Amino acid sequence: MSRKKYEVMNKTNARLEQAIILALSVCFVIWSAAFIYQSSAIAMDGKRYFTLFDDAMISMRYAWNFSHGVGLVWNPGEYIQGYSNLLMTLLMSLSTLLFDKATAVLSIQICGIFFMLAIAFTSMRIANHFSQGESEQRQSFIRATVFFCTLTYYPLIFWSLLGMETGLQTLLCLLGVLSSLNYVKHRQPRTMLFVSVFFGLAYLTRNDTLIVAALSWLYILHGVVRSEARNTSIMHLWSGMGLYALFVIGQSVFQYSYYGEPLPNTYYLKLTGMPLADRVSNGIGYIKPFLKDMLFILAVSSLYVIVNYRKEKLLLFAIAIAAIGYQIFIGGEAFVFWRMLAPSVPFVLILFVCATVAFANTLLNTVKANNYFTRYPRLSKKWITDGCIVSLLLMGFLSINIDYLRWLYIARIAEGTKGLVHSINLSLIINDLTTSDASLGMEHAGLVPYYSGRKAIDFLGKCDRYIAHLPPDLSGKISWRGMYSVPGHNKYDLNYSIKTLQPTYVEVFKWGSQDVSHWAMDKYVLINFPGGGLYLLKDSPAVLWNKLSKLR
Repeated sequence: MSRKKYEVMNKTNARLEQAIILALSVCFVIWSAAFIYQSSAIAMDGKRYFTLFDDAMISMRYAWNFSHGVGLVWNPGEYIQGYSNLLMTLLMSLSTLLFDKATAVLSIQICGIFFMLAIAFTSMRIANHFSQGESEQRQSFIRATVFFCTLTYYPLIFWSLLGMETGLQTLLCLLGVLSSLNYVKHRQPRTMLFVSVFFGLAYLTRNDTLIVAALSWLYILHGVVRSEARNTSIMHLWSGMGLYALFVIGQSVFQYSYYGEPLPNTYYLKLTGMPLADRVSNGIGYIKPFLKDMLFILAVSSLYVIVNYRKEKLLLFAIAIAAIGYQIFIGGEAFVFWRMLAPSVPFVLILFVCATVAFANTLLNTVKANNYFTRYPRLSKKWITDGCIVSLLLMGFLSINIDYLRWLYIARIAEGTKGLVHSINLSLIINDLTTSDASLGMEHAGLVPYYSGRKAIDFLGKCDRYIAHLPPDLSGKISWRGMYSVPGHNKYDLNYSIKTLQPTYVEVFKWGSQDVSHWAMDKYVLINFPGGGLYLLKDSPAVLWNKLSKLR
């Protein structure tokens, strides 16, 4: 092939790749707009309200108070760190500073779209490090396929578009790993700076990204030890790790000085009180469905790491395995869609896509070595490689997305919007029926406290230091998804939260092994409204009782 023809073919491949990426991006934006629309609702006041996942709405309340001069707190005057995503909360505070409550939520969902696109682009760039030996056409195919697979992994989309820190966390970890790969390859000091900053910001987003950072630092150390300019590289490494340490130390100092504790309240809530053996058993029960879905691509990726070993492959695979081990260690979690595991999936997808091409090439070489083309003239080389690649990719895509295809198809939030309308209407009614002195007793501590703005009592302890330090309920009363005691939901004391604190409004009177319904019959009155009802504290001065007749 002449050089000119080769260059023309490469330009054609590049234009085709760009067109595919653009088309996929446009389709994803349209799909995301439909998802966001269907996760919103028109309330009884005729206005459209947007919402995030419940924990993200807790962060939004912190952000709203911070941007409006109250402080980085859930309730004014109560300095308790009920979030574990500082950077995401600060990003939310920019939205709450600029917009009203509903629009601020929408802006965070739009940020989720950009996070997902950036995740796909960054994954594509990481894939370049593993496809250098392939033809330009194959490299374009690998990049476009990685882009598509990452952009269509529903759990990652779900958490990103519903305001959790998952999207930002994933993006920053991918950028940190990409910078690590680039540094080992080129040894540029500026790239080491990127490594430190990206992992530092990831740490501020979620502290447990320390695991990904540590693996990447070990990868860089291995590359530094084997380099010719060892002394200079070691100096870069120490400087980079020192800068990263400033993020870690800085946040710890801030937490202790501002909240009076070195760790977030959620740490004490989820990781204290349960014996390690019980926690691990819990975690194994939780993670089994994830391992079932991921088994095929993990198996293919592990073979890819073993065959023709490169430390870059091992880094990506180690990140995925470490995420699984960490999820088991902390005892699982309450939510579906693998919130803490989804950030590791793009690393496996990169390996898997590259592995399919590599294995197809191996198959082709085997066919050639055995003279099958001579014996079977109709056998096409292109048919063998392309057929193998497409088959493996389709099997991998279906294995990790089979449970989510219906949600991908209809672009709808899996939890639905039926309860959303009720919660938003409830917020509006509480605002109308109560004074600013009212308090809310909540099991779901996100949406209603955010939109109502009233003081809130969190029954499950994310924003309650007393609850977070209680021993967990190990009776099996708080159990689902393979766990007999669900972290973050197994510490509670309704006698304290309801009987002692007596909130103006109470969401539920039962949780786990406790039931204060009989006591509440004399203390609370049920007020019905179109589409639902609410329990209000009898004779409370924080309730505008004269408005009840209008409500009915």
